[in-house]
Amino acid sequence: MPRLFASLGNLVFDPVKLCHRVKIVVVDSGSTDGSVEYLENLNLNNLKIIKLNKNLGFVKGNNIGMQYALNNNAKYIVLLNQDIEVEPNFLNYLINTAEKDEKIGIVQPLILYYKNKNIINSSGNKLHYLGYGYCDKNHEKNINNKNIKPITYASAAAVLYKADMLRKIGLFDENIFAYHEDSEICLRAKLQGYKIFLDSRSIVYHDYSFPTTKNKKRYFFMEKNRLYIILKFYKLKTLILLFFIIIFMDLGQFYFAVIKGYLWQWFKSRLWFIFNFKNFLKARNQVQKNRQINDKELTKDFASEILYQEVSNPLLNKIANPVMKWYWRVVRKYI
Repeated sequence: MPRLFASLGNLVFDPVKLCHRVKIVVVDSGSTDGSVEYLENLNLNNLKIIKLNKNLGFVKGNNIGMQYALNNNAKYIVLLNQDIEVEPNFLNYLINTAEKDEKIGIVQPLILYYKNKNIINSSGNKLHYLGYGYCDKNHEKNINNKNIKPITYASAAAVLYKADMLRKIGLFDENIFAYHEDSEICLRAKLQGYKIFLDSRSIVYHDYSFPTTKNKKRYFFMEKNRLYIILKFYKLKTLILLFFIIIFMDLGQFYFAVIKGYLWQWFKSRLWFIFNFKNFLKARNQVQKNRQINDKELTKDFASEILYQEVSNPLLNKIANPVMKWYWRVVRKYI
């Protein structure tokens, strides 16, 4: 399925005028379902279709679309998954919030479930200090709080990035094929002094369902990228302080991999760092060189428990979460 972008020039906050300043960029990763032909038949003047011969991954596909937008003098870049439906005024709210402060670099709309439009999918995402990410208030009822607030990181399913910020910090990290790319770019933005906000007046609907079948490739990417993030962003002192809890959770992940049949993917996610050490070290050195805040500031809103509402796991709830919460309370003082 194609990937949608809104590439925006200098805008005024008027819904009628706004539609004339939007360039829609669709990146098609070799789809065969007739999507491209359908879009071409619309004959829209503000539509650009970028056709790829194959699926290059979520990160690479997004980067191609975002780079096109940057090359064409966009002021804002809005990413939308192909399974997102938007409210007519969602864009005005996002831009309005982005304009409130030059250091607001990223704004996420309130993401509700498409099939149950009163239930929240994401009101901003939470990031655990060991790299696990999850949607805040997932499956809670939307009580129509039209608030604007800072969040830990924004979901890439629907998000606005300021183009000037992207020109400064770069696009998605292409060491990440898929998964955790949105937390990684938000951490990079934070290290450069940018703020990430939710504007819940802006509403989109996500036709999303949690994958219940085994997906070994998905497990590999999520586990490798989780480790990649903490090893890339934390200073050496922080990694030393977290050493024992990292090992503790690694043993837990090993046990999970054995019982779920993901053992090779567990090993592969660790072997990646050996075979790609040069690329990893280059990315880490670049981040550490450009950072403007320390780890205590970076992690001030990190979660100490994993509250993933899609899955009920007694070992996580009764053992891992209490241990991780206690450990973070102790070591946070020394970061």
